[in-house]
Amino acid sequence: MTFTGDPNSAPVLPTAEEAAVAKISSRALESHLQNHPSGESLKLILNEKEGKTIDIPAAALPLLLAILQQTSSGNTVKLIPLTKELDIWQVATILNVDREYVWQLLDDGEIPYKMVQSCRRIRYEDVMKYKKQDYDKRSKILDELVAESEALGLYD
Repeated sequence: MTFTGDPNSAPVLPTAEEAAVAKISSRALESHLQNHPSGESLKLILNEKEGKTIDIPAAALPLLLAILQQTSSGNTVKLIPLTKELDIWQVATILNVDREYVWQLLDDGEIPYKMVQSCRRIRYEDVMKYKKQDYDKRSKILDELVAESEALGLYD
């Protein structure tokens, strides 16, 4: 898999050799993550003779693992960064809803936002907080439905 450095270029499929290397690397990284769940960073050796290394932060390791797993399957990966402040389209993608629904959530005060010129900007943390609250609310409702069904003898 070749990265051209140009963010507008199309991702390139990995060669068979790159996929094989990615498979070995993904297995090693997966093993490391299973054995070190505390979130340790990794040191990557760039040049063993010169002793050049870089640290890869723990937060990046699950993403790196996913990239290696996709590469090992012969797939390519394109990263789309999520900034601290999101636009309506990004929020809709995260929540898996349409833009109109996001506008309604914002208008109803369900998710706070700020105006930057004529655009609404929503903090990533606020979107994830809403998503968790919505999930918890839905889970509670489902638990209540199951309990009611059991009480009525409709659920085995």
